[in-house]
Amino acid sequence: MLVEVREGAVPDEDGEEQEEHAGRHGREREEASRQGDIVQDAAAMWMPTYEPEAAAALGRALRSVGYTTKAIEKLLGEDGPSADLDDVPVLARRLPSSRLATIIRLFLLELPVGEDAAAAALGSGGVDALAALGFASVAGGQLVPRARIVPTEGVYLSFDGFSRGADDPPGWVASFTPTAYWLASLTVRRAAQRGLDIGTGNGAHALLAARHTGHVIATDVNERALAFTNISAGLNGIANVETRLGSLFDPVEGETFDLITCNAPYVVSPESRWAYRDGGFDGDELSRRVVTEAAAHLADGGFASVLVSWLAASEDDPDERIEAWLEGSGCDAWILGLSGADPLEHAAGWNDHLTSDELADALEEWTGYLRELGANWVSEGAVVLRRRAGTRNVVRADAVDEDELEYAGEQLERVFDAFELLAEEGDGVIQQLTLRLAQDTRLVEEIDRDGDVISATFRLEEGTWPELDVDAAVADVLLALGDGRTVDEAVEQTGGAAPEGLRNAVLDLLELGFLEVA
Repeated sequence: MLVEVREGAVPDEDGEEQEEHAGRHGREREEASRQGDIVQDAAAMWMPTYEPEAAAALGRALRSVGYTTKAIEKLLGEDGPSADLDDVPVLARRLPSSRLATIIRLFLLELPVGEDAAAAALGSGGVDALAALGFASVAGGQLVPRARIVPTEGVYLSFDGFSRGADDPPGWVASFTPTAYWLASLTVRRAAQRGLDIGTGNGAHALLAARHTGHVIATDVNERALAFTNISAGLNGIANVETRLGSLFDPVEGETFDLITCNAPYVVSPESRWAYRDGGFDGDELSRRVVTEAAAHLADGGFASVLVSWLAASEDDPDERIEAWLEGSGCDAWILGLSGADPLEHAAGWNDHLTSDELADALEEWTGYLRELGANWVSEGAVVLRRRAGTRNVVRADAVDEDELEYAGEQLERVFDAFELLAEEGDGVIQQLTLRLAQDTRLVEEIDRDGDVISATFRLEEGTWPELDVDAAVADVLLALGDGRTVDEAVEQTGGAAPEGLRNAVLDLLELGFLEVA
């Protein structure tokens, strides 16, 4: 099988972007423990108890009070739903005295509330449900929370209390993290029969998939994670999620799916300190397995979105290794590099919680480990796959700014439709197509004092927010596509010959989702 690799532009990172990269690593220490060979010591922690009737009753109580993202934002501001432990003292003082405020104190801010106040907010059935699930204990007339419940992306998610950094035990289950947002944004939301979420953690991606998928299987090596997933499903009245205990794809051997998501512990690390971070495999082996097994478990036409990390000998060719993983996969693939770092930056970013002496030792260990692997560059990002029958598959790689990323489902469908069209018909097909620019495409032009265009950039204001610089004459032709024309008709409309660079611009714009067939 022929694999055609198409490379997108990879911009240089400046110091500011690198600082943001390191800061995200600090936030990502709050991500759930999931997969790999690391033993989960869930028995050392309290165990959530999945009681279907209790979960359903608690969900009804939360809805009756109006516990929603918008309600939290109204009381605490737009950053309220993503509150961290350090935010709690200030946010708690902003809350009024009300049933909703009691719920926010208990489940968002993880603060004790009086038994009477809890009963007034939740009703006696809601308080009994909390006890049955193990989510709170009673001490001195107060209800003391052991878990948090936060409305996220339209569903209630339950998970452990705030992260305490190095004190988090191996079986700790996290909230909706920055990488969880990446994955949710890069998942195609079309109707499907069978879905799979690998390393489900708190179950967020399984629950989101359940809204448009007939049956979803969520796997994890952490029994506590599966308990939280089942409870969250019950809170939301979701009955089409099944949980299975096991590592990666082991629990679904021989099965295929229309949708696969995965946010496993992909960090390349010499340690096995935290299961959410350190995958327990050498180098980027865990990521290789995720990519290759996701492709193997896709049904024809199915999509997979997985978060992974991959190594390179050089920053100048960062994707050679991951492209090799995709050879013969039977899938078209879009590799999206969301961040990249040299070994020292990588080590510093994932260890910035340490004291100066500890950090020095960690930097030496981590950089030495990467040196032994022959790695001079570490990328982190996503791979989106679609299985398709055919003799040729397309693999494209592009850099994406994580701060720009938004929901990309519609863009992804256009991208993979373009991959299929160009793979099956060849690049020459663009002359035959009636094309138009996608709705959220914008043209940004820079004009000099004489009114002459000195630069033109197309920007897609959705999904991955890609940009493409073109000559002014090329921009004129593309605008002339209007509600639908062939390229030749657009050239004729502008009254001139086809400008240099038009063909390559059309190909790039198709593959990035700027253009669609009218």
